[in-house]
Amino acid sequence: MENEFLLLFLGGTILLAILLAQGATLLKSPLIVGYIIAGAIIGPAILNLVSESQVVSMGIINTVTLSFLGFGIGGELRWTELKKLGKSIVLIVLFEATMTFILVGIATGLVLKSVPMGLIYGALASATAPAGTVDVIRQYKAKGNLTTTLYAVMGLDDIYALLIYTISIPLAIILLGGSTDIPMSIALLHAGGEVLISVVSGVIIGFILVTIAQKIHDKTTMLLLTLGIILSSCGLARYLEVSPILMSMAIGIVAVNKNAHVARKIFSSLGDWSPPIYVWFFVLIGTRLDFNLIYNYALLVGLYILSRSLGKWLGAFLGAKLSKAPTSTVKYLGFTLLSQAGVAIGLALAAAASLEKMNLHSQAKQIMGVMTATTFIIMLVGPILAKMALVKAGETNS
Repeated sequence: MENEFLLLFLGGTILLAILLAQGATLLKSPLIVGYIIAGAIIGPAILNLVSESQVVSMGIINTVTLSFLGFGIGGELRWTELKKLGKSIVLIVLFEATMTFILVGIATGLVLKSVPMGLIYGALASATAPAGTVDVIRQYKAKGNLTTTLYAVMGLDDIYALLIYTISIPLAIILLGGSTDIPMSIALLHAGGEVLISVVSGVIIGFILVTIAQKIHDKTTMLLLTLGIILSSCGLARYLEVSPILMSMAIGIVAVNKNAHVARKIFSSLGDWSPPIYVWFFVLIGTRLDFNLIYNYALLVGLYILSRSLGKWLGAFLGAKLSKAPTSTVKYLGFTLLSQAGVAIGLALAAAASLEKMNLHSQAKQIMGVMTATTFIIMLVGPILAKMALVKAGETNS
């Protein structure tokens, strides 16, 4: 990638995002909607100022953003508050992810007349992207039981979604007539190992961060330390081929629970630096707009979005109801879990690669096309519904 393009992209997208974000504000929509539209305008589908290959070349922005998100979510998971929520978090995650997997799997399997493809789409749909929801929470300064539950659910959701994916993909490959050299038990152990390595590494790094941060009183030095820790952990996660969001989440959890005072200084120092990263992340989502993909897979895209939305809402409702969560959580949590972005796209890439190895090129292309199209549409609607739910629950302050 040419350095000139990179600089123009980083600077130009921020300026364009500011302009369109103001429009979103006038329409009383979350700022993220403006960022995504900005990406659509400069992307291949409209002005073509950014090519598809250039979008792919900036994939590192997604990894860095996921690390920042994981760190921020971890910083909201205080043990004293998690104990109060208890079993409700586990039940909600089990119900919303499993229900989504089942409903999307049935819907897509029926329309494609393929059980294995239904398994793949169901597994991809189970993940919830925290990016859009976290951005809405911060924009509207949301606080309360629903918000606390939401942070905890998003924290556990990706772990469970990874396990669903790990079981479903080998099974789908076998049903498609392929063979996998990895037994199901080994695949599950591998997934569990990924989670364990991510968490243990994050815990160790978290203790190192807090130990050093306790001796720092200058905000700039604190910012540099925090950035260094997050980016280094991000690189370590890539090197170890584990989840950057889980590793960073563990760092944030350790920080906020080991020393709340120091944690406040850590997260405060980071607050002014992270917004540009989120802007670039959502702009890149917008550049994935492809009218041809939406047209070619219209029925599949529509069924996927409807069944996934129903699964997330119904699963969250049942999980919250059975665990006797507060009324506001029961009624509105499902509307805050619809976003789909980095994790789902990452898993889709892995699934497409597995299908390519079996020479199932059309299926691999279809998966990437559908996941790209649905991500764009869902990320336009999801944050708006999340905002409405938080407002209805009375947890927003602006």
